[in-house]
Amino acid sequence: MLLTIRFYKLLYHCGMVYTSTLSLFRQIRDAIKPVYQQEADMLAMLIVEDVSGFSSTDILTDHTFQTGPNFRATILKYILQLKRQVPIQYILGKAYFYNNVYEVNECTLIPRPETEELVQIVIGYTQGKPPLKILDIGTGSGCIAISLALDRPQDSVDALDVSLSAIKVAERNVRRLGAKVNFIHEDIFTCQSHRQYDVIVSNPPYVREAEKQQMQANVLQHEPAKALFVPDNDPLIYYDRIVAFARTALQNTGAVFFEVNEALAHEVAGIMAEGGLQGIEIAKDLNQKDRFVYGFRNA
Repeated sequence: MLLTIRFYKLLYHCGMVYTSTLSLFRQIRDAIKPVYQQEADMLAMLIVEDVSGFSSTDILTDHTFQTGPNFRATILKYILQLKRQVPIQYILGKAYFYNNVYEVNECTLIPRPETEELVQIVIGYTQGKPPLKILDIGTGSGCIAISLALDRPQDSVDALDVSLSAIKVAERNVRRLGAKVNFIHEDIFTCQSHRQYDVIVSNPPYVREAEKQQMQANVLQHEPAKALFVPDNDPLIYYDRIVAFARTALQNTGAVFFEVNEALAHEVAGIMAEGGLQGIEIAKDLNQKDRFVYGFRNA
C-alpha cells in the first residue's frame, strides 16, 4: 500500500535538507494511531529520537536536523513495519536493559523489565563474595550474562545458547559494551558440563502453548517461538533439565536462579527441592507476580 502522507517538512539552508522534529513526530503518530491507539505517541517518539538524536523534550519544543537522501524511505519503512506489528525494538535494532543498550533482532528475545529484576536478585546475592564462576543458560542477546559481567568484572561468566544466530548477536553486544563473557554454543538437553559454577542463572522458555491467545500479535508473529514456548503437557521441561544439569555443574556452595511462569513457580520450587537444592525462595516481580525462584546447594 502506498502512503501519500508527507512525513516531514523540508527546510533548505546552504543546499542542505533539514527536518522538523515536531512535524515528523506528529506525522508518524497520526499514521500509526489507528493500529496502536494510546501507544502511538510513545512509538513515534522513539523513532524520532532514533533518527534525530534529540531527546523527547527537544523534539516537542521543535528542533531541526539534517537529513540524508534516503530519509523519507527510511521513515516510510519504519511506519510500514509498525503497521505489520513488528516490535519497535526489532525495527530500531536495539533494546534497553539494565542501563545499557543491546542489539536485538528476530533471532533474540526482546529483554523484559522482569529480567532486569532477576539480574538485580543475582547481583544482590554476589555482593561481597570472592570471584565467582557464573553460567547463564539460554543467553539470547546476552543481556543477563553481560549485565553480571559488567557489574563484577572479576567474575568468570559463561553464556550458553542453542542458537548460533543469537550467540553472534550476543558477541557483538559484548564487544560494544566492553564485557568479558565466554559463549558456549550447545543445547542444554545434550551438553555435559566440564566446569563447575558458583551461580547458574536462567530465563528459559516458560510460556505454555495454551497461553498464546493471551499474547500480543507483535510477540507471536516476530519473537523467536523456540525461546518463548513450551508444550502444555511438559511446561517444566527446561527447569527439569537445568536442575539435573546443576547436580554435577554446581559447586557445593552454589546457587541456581530462575525466572518462571507466574502460574508454575511452586512447581519449579518442587523440582529444585527434588534436585537437592535447599533454602528455596519464591520472589515476586514489581507486578506482584511469582516470577523468580532460587535455591542453594548446602544452604
